Amino acid sequence: MKRGSSMEAGNKKIDTLIGKDSSITGKLESVGTIRVDGRFEGDIITKSDLVVGENGEVHGKVKAKDITVAGLIKGELEATGKLELVPTAVVEGEAKMSLLVVEEGAVFQGHCQQIPKDQKDRGKALRIDTPKTPAQPVPEADK
Repeated sequence: MKRGSSMEAGNKKIDTLIGKDSSITGKLESVGTIRVDGRFEGDIITKSDLVVGENGEVHGKVKAKDITVAGLIKGELEATGKLELVPTAVVEGEAKMSLLVVEEGAVFQGHCQQIPKDQKDRGKALRIDTPKTPAQPVPEADK
């Protein structure tokens, strides 16, 4: 990989990768997508996405736009967008998210709280226009 370039995992561009045989303690802040395949203990904050791979472990506080978990997270999570737990995921602790997706087989132990999206995004997906005329009863069919 060239210096300064990014990797891709699926359709996500990975800016920071903690490899399978790595163990890091501290605070990680980024504006790009982070993927953890090793062990991280501390705080992770990114304005983009966080992916915890099947062998990945995070112990601490996590804040990201979208969080996808295939490994283990113990601690506090906040996803301003979506928190997705795939079948191999184990999450223990407090979680806040706008949208929660839990696939069959995933384990979640703790508390979760849904947080509202930005005011401008509310209702976009479920916009329902009110009809101008009232609904009329359906006539019964002849028997």
